[in-house]
Amino acid sequence: MSSADVAETPATERTPVRPDIQALRAIAVLAVFGYHLWPSGLPGGFSGVDVFFVISGFLITGKLLREAALTGAIKVGVFWARRIRRLLPGGLTVLAVSAVAVYLWVPPNLWPQFLREVAGATLYVQNWVLAADSVDYLAANNTASPVQHFWTLSAEEQFYVFTPLLLLGLLYLARRSGRRRRPVLLWGIVAITVASFGYSVWLTSISPPSAYFVTTTRAWEFGVGALVTFAPALRSIGRARLLAGIGLIGIVAAARFLSSAVPFPGAIAAWPVLATAAVIWAGPSVGRRWLAVAAFGPVQFIGDISYAIYLWHWPLIVIPPFVLDHALSNRDKVAIIGATFVLAALSTRYIENPIRYSRTRSGAERSPRFTAAWGAAGMAAVLAISVSGLVIAENRRVAAEQQTTQIVAQHPDCLGAMAIQNASQCAGTVPSGVLVPDPAEAGNDNWNLPECWTAVDAADLHVCSFGPAGATVRLMAIGDSHSNDLLVAYKAMAERNGWRIDVTGHNRCYWTAAVQKKATQAMVDGCEGWKRNLGAWLAARQAYDAILVTNQRNGFGVITTPGADVLTTTIDGLVRAWATQTARGTRIIAIRDNPAMGKDIVTCVVTHVADANTACSRAESTAVGTTDALVQATRRSDNARLIDLTDIYCPAETCLPIIGNVVVYSDKDHVTATWAATLVPILSDRISGALAGPG
Repeated sequence: MSSADVAETPATERTPVRPDIQALRAIAVLAVFGYHLWPSGLPGGFSGVDVFFVISGFLITGKLLREAALTGAIKVGVFWARRIRRLLPGGLTVLAVSAVAVYLWVPPNLWPQFLREVAGATLYVQNWVLAADSVDYLAANNTASPVQHFWTLSAEEQFYVFTPLLLLGLLYLARRSGRRRRPVLLWGIVAITVASFGYSVWLTSISPPSAYFVTTTRAWEFGVGALVTFAPALRSIGRARLLAGIGLIGIVAAARFLSSAVPFPGAIAAWPVLATAAVIWAGPSVGRRWLAVAAFGPVQFIGDISYAIYLWHWPLIVIPPFVLDHALSNRDKVAIIGATFVLAALSTRYIENPIRYSRTRSGAERSPRFTAAWGAAGMAAVLAISVSGLVIAENRRVAAEQQTTQIVAQHPDCLGAMAIQNASQCAGTVPSGVLVPDPAEAGNDNWNLPECWTAVDAADLHVCSFGPAGATVRLMAIGDSHSNDLLVAYKAMAERNGWRIDVTGHNRCYWTAAVQKKATQAMVDGCEGWKRNLGAWLAARQAYDAILVTNQRNGFGVITTPGADVLTTTIDGLVRAWATQTARGTRIIAIRDNPAMGKDIVTCVVTHVADANTACSRAESTAVGTTDALVQATRRSDNARLIDLTDIYCPAETCLPIIGNVVVYSDKDHVTATWAATLVPILSDRISGALAGPG
């Protein structure tokens, strides 16, 4: 993840190129590249992004301030036109190539996500798209797209739009107040930088996934670079060398020792940010030795093409595994490095520079309107490519839904789980080539009701009900998204058996007396509040005949006390929660979680549709594991029973992605609604048996 090479050459900006900044670009882009290829070897390489942000803040703000000092104004249109000529030619080329590559090599189940991100990147709002997806439960397991790295370019472009307007506003304020321009500009930038830093620290503490991407948590990094333009020149070469040395060590150390396990950006981002600022500040005064190293030909070459390296490297990492049908080997990675440098050099030489430095016949720059029109046309062309694919994907989804409805209606007793139960009478009933849902649409095959579901950081209790209000058998189903997967089955069972089933679920939270670990404190508070509201609901009502419980295997990790292990604490939490109801005579019926498959199970099925049960299956011992807190809690709890459907998911001890012509999984550990619906007769019988057994 990196950023654009933002320096202008003397020919366009009449600003001397600083070899030390070009060297910083080279270090930053190599750090990012290395992190993406070998993350365990360079775990903090993502901090190269922060280096680029500081460089951008310094160079762009410095240019605008010099223009304001000379003319008393800023030509915003001219500035934006130069940004368009600098960024769009290379960026749109890579986006167009990436979109075409999606059509050619990426399985169609990934088209909606990938092409939506291409559109977001084209409009330079990719960082906000990824921020929204990062807190969207249904998008949390998204596959990395070939344009994911454009989030940094989106943040940069937003900085380019906002900064000249901010400076114009501060200049206006200085004129109106009669104050000197420089202090007003300085304190205005300080105020925004401090505010953004505070917001970054706060949002990172409560929602790291979204904090990583949004512009408001990154603005202070640009601001620090901007503030370096106000720093006085260092007159001591010794101090400059010391400052540059500390900064360079800090940048390299951040790339080596930072980790994605630490919430970022937040306060820890000050490490690479301040280190970069130190090198930039010291640069002009540091002396010949560092400048000679920085000016070394290969270093300058990498700095010159760093923007293009950043653009090309990520698609070349993401797309080949789809083509090769295997994870990247070290040999593949070396080839990617070579291809990236070749493409970066060629696109810089033949695409970026000719447009960047284009002139009219008189030698004057193209007008901002002309540049904007061509930029808009290029963006429209890339949007047309991505939107066309989205339309195709949507038409495919609608057709797949219709096909699924038709086939399910024709063969209700020989699809999915029923094909296992009725094996003797179902042989040859459903054509072997028919699959429901369409594998490419399996990720969208869900059945959700907002009235049954509470969001990840909310505490309110939502309860929906199925079946007759006066039913003699009253059940309640409680759990996380794995219980929500069975919602279609709960409804069908209630109607089939005349039961009353109340259902409540919470995103990433289940019924336990233990406190679950979460990514943010807001999620912890939401989960604990929901459980308190659930307890009040249960206490205020007549005891249920049984409560159905299920959740992700072993649930999200729980907070342990000193000396206690996670499994024991998880089991104890379940038993204590259930005891509040078993004491009233309510039976607990625990439905063991479905087996877990590989992360890319849907893509595997789409790619190997003819032999998916061979290529994408998983041994039961791996998919189910040897420890299961829900199973052990059932054994320890009074009046609790276990329903285990592993025999349906894993015939012959092999867990299959396709059973009875039905695609089982919508992602690595959630099942499709079509599959869940086929479980109804089997699940009904087993629940009835659990209800009828002795207390």
